[in-house]
Amino acid sequence: MASFFASGLKNATYVEALLPIICYSFRKKQRYMAKKKRKHFIKLNNKIKSLFGNLPFEEAITKLDDDYLLGLLMALGSEIKSNNRNDIIKYLRRVWSESGYAVRKVIVDYLESIHTTTKELQNDKVNLILSYLEDEELTFDEKEEILAAFVDKKISKITESKVKKKLFYLRMKKILDEYSELLNIIFIGNETVEFYADHQFTIDTETFIINLLHSFEIDKKLSELIKEEMSSVVNYLTEKKSQAIESKSKELNDFLEHTLKLPYFENKQLSTIFKSIKEPIADLYHSPIPSSIVKKVINHFDKSLEISYNTLNYLLAKEYSYRLYGKELHYQIYLDYPKKSIYGSIWTNSIGSILDDFEAIHKTQVEQFEQKLVEIEERVKQLLYPIELESQEIEKEIYKIVAPLVETNRSLLFKDKALRRALYHFSERVKPQKEQKKREILLAKTIRDFKKLYPTARSLNREIIFHMGPTNSGKTYSALKALKEAESGYYLAPLRLLALEGYESLKKDGVPASLITGEEEIIDEESTHISSTIEMLNPDVEVDVCVIDEIQLIADRERGWAWANALIGAPAKKVYLTGSADALEVVQALCEYLDEPLKVVEFERKNPLVVNSSATPLKKIEKNSAIVTFSRKEVLALKNKLAPFFKVSVVYGNLSPEVRRQEARRFREGESDILIATDAIAMGLNLPIKTILFAKDSKFDGLQTRELTTSEILQIAGRAGRYGYHESGHVGALDEKTLATIRRKFHQPLTPIELPISVMATLEHVLLIGEILQTENLYEILSFFSKNMEFEGPFVAANIDSMLELASVIDEYKLDLVSKYHLACAPVSLVSPYLEKVFHRYLKLLEEDKEVPFETLEKLPKQAVSYSALLNAEDRVKEVSLYLWLSFKFSDKFKDTQKAQEVRQKLNSYIEESLKRHNISKNCNRCGKALDLSYRFSICDSCYSKIKRGYRRGKKDA
Repeated sequence: MASFFASGLKNATYVEALLPIICYSFRKKQRYMAKKKRKHFIKLNNKIKSLFGNLPFEEAITKLDDDYLLGLLMALGSEIKSNNRNDIIKYLRRVWSESGYAVRKVIVDYLESIHTTTKELQNDKVNLILSYLEDEELTFDEKEEILAAFVDKKISKITESKVKKKLFYLRMKKILDEYSELLNIIFIGNETVEFYADHQFTIDTETFIINLLHSFEIDKKLSELIKEEMSSVVNYLTEKKSQAIESKSKELNDFLEHTLKLPYFENKQLSTIFKSIKEPIADLYHSPIPSSIVKKVINHFDKSLEISYNTLNYLLAKEYSYRLYGKELHYQIYLDYPKKSIYGSIWTNSIGSILDDFEAIHKTQVEQFEQKLVEIEERVKQLLYPIELESQEIEKEIYKIVAPLVETNRSLLFKDKALRRALYHFSERVKPQKEQKKREILLAKTIRDFKKLYPTARSLNREIIFHMGPTNSGKTYSALKALKEAESGYYLAPLRLLALEGYESLKKDGVPASLITGEEEIIDEESTHISSTIEMLNPDVEVDVCVIDEIQLIADRERGWAWANALIGAPAKKVYLTGSADALEVVQALCEYLDEPLKVVEFERKNPLVVNSSATPLKKIEKNSAIVTFSRKEVLALKNKLAPFFKVSVVYGNLSPEVRRQEARRFREGESDILIATDAIAMGLNLPIKTILFAKDSKFDGLQTRELTTSEILQIAGRAGRYGYHESGHVGALDEKTLATIRRKFHQPLTPIELPISVMATLEHVLLIGEILQTENLYEILSFFSKNMEFEGPFVAANIDSMLELASVIDEYKLDLVSKYHLACAPVSLVSPYLEKVFHRYLKLLEEDKEVPFETLEKLPKQAVSYSALLNAEDRVKEVSLYLWLSFKFSDKFKDTQKAQEVRQKLNSYIEESLKRHNISKNCNRCGKALDLSYRFSICDSCYSKIKRGYRRGKKDA
């Protein structure tokens, strides 16, 4: 065994030593065989090239007839499913490239055999063709051309008549080519001659030359003349050429006469067109026109058409809109026209047909779209089931689906695939709505008992005392006396000015007090009392007494919620209400809802109030009178009329409290004789007015212009005859009609304020609704509160239109919900473009988490010289109020309060000085002509008439 292993090991070592030699020999043999194989392949390839004029196999087989291709397949024993020539060629190419020598040899042998047959056949064709032409003297070129014409045709198709006809045409062509060169013409077949020639014409004084294509028909006479002398053929063709030029000249003249009558071309434009023509023209009515002129001509018919072009075509697009559920969908229709077609429409004055094309296509698209809408509506209803939505809500959902499809495609015709995708996303979106409805019901139940939002007030055994009476009856004085005697308390005023007066009254009587309004705070750390505007009530700090002034304002459309919230939530043991008798039923209903005792103390007016027997014209107004009207323009217009005869003070709502107070002081201290005011004086301004005169008996209340109510008349009239100044007060009007209304309503009983009472969404409401609706979109939250909230007791969600308007703007910025709520409560009106711009700037900086600087004031003149300058100053004061108000909500961002207060002081002085002017003018924005302040428009009648005449003239020219 050992010897066996030793022998094996020895043999293995021997083989291992010989292995490199064996491998080398094997590789050498492989190389030799490959080289030999390549040599055979090269021979086969060369054979193919020799058979087919140096073409490789891939191109050679394309020269074979179908019969030979099928024969090659049979020779190879191959079958393919397709009889298509291209498929057979592809198959044979693949066989050649993938097969070995043997298969390729079969292919080459077959091609050699058919090549011999083909060559013999070719010889037969040549002999046959030449036999037909034995009696003709052929040139070398003629012989080559005729053979080339018939050599590829089947021999059965080659006849003597065809061969001789071909020879005749060849010789005729040669003759005609000689005449073409001699006369500069082109023979088109054997029937028509074409040539180009220049034509000269004049437009105005400018001369143009254009090269036009001419043509004429050849008759049998030419065939006869060709057999004769050359001169006769030349004369014939020259005459025909002259006739064609003459005909084209007439055509050109007719064309020019026609173009000069076109409504959209001026001679200057025609000159531009003909100057731009560089190439010969085949058809005058398709003459090229520069693109700039094409656009002008088309827009002459329809200015809304958009026009673009490429080398060959004009692309016309027209904007359309479709009103879907009250909203506009904008889309376009595109039409593609060859340039020659557009040129023809312009030269023939038939652009209208293009517009007809647009309308026809638009009508068809609208019909198809409306059919699609019916299908979409049915599908949406199916996807919504079992959720029930009103038809308007369904329309909104359909609009959300359809509008993006139309806007994306810029067409009413969108693909079904895109619609299916949109409906799928809609179905996914509405899945949570059933659960959402349950949450909304839960939400409504959770906070419907409004009084529970004020736990501090509910924990106190409150007593409500209503001081009810007319103005000048001492009701507020008595309530404030009780407030001053209490250890702690609130005075809640309807206006910042009255809050300031309340604060000063408390301080004057030695009561430690603080002032808190939306835009300023004067805090005394030792204070026991707070005087504030009613919206600034803190419902969590308990006091002994709270005075809520002017409780009848609970009916106010915009701010009534603040009085409702204060009455329900004032955290005081005793709550004094002051107001007129029309608020009694509301107060009783609220106290019954709160289950709190109500004590009513009636007050009588301290001196009589008398209605004048006749109207008081402006000329007979006495000093210490106040004229009341209901707009800033009317106040200033009356001031302009009375300023030459009296020293006048004015008070209106747009003025800052400081200016109003200063104007009231001037009247109270005798610096002015007459006060002209809006109903702003009805709110607690105690002035030594002897007579109140109404300039009008109606006012705009934010929704409509309506007649004054009895409550409004009594509230305003009650400011006449202040106790201690006058024994009685007098009420009148500037005209008999107004006086009649005042007299009639003055003696009517007050109409009780109707229930329910509006309540506002608090921050707690907003946060709770946002949490349950799972959104921080303030507009959505407030809309839900307004539309869906139901309450126990005599309440309804307040009108929050102004808040919603602000919310829609605020939601454009990325802010937290608490910040959004505070911003929506801000004292800003977006009616003023200036304040809207300021508000957006504040929001942008808050979004970027940056400090909000107060912009410095440009240097002011001593006083405003125009109405617009005064309005601008009032807007700047409102800006200051807004900045200061926001500084209390966002103290870390609105820090320039000192600068804002300084600017307000300057603006107030500027406005006050402006109001002392005898006349504040309003001027036409165009010509500067002085206008009456009560004039509604910004331009005068004369300028308006000029604009209107210019518009009509332009329309007529168009």
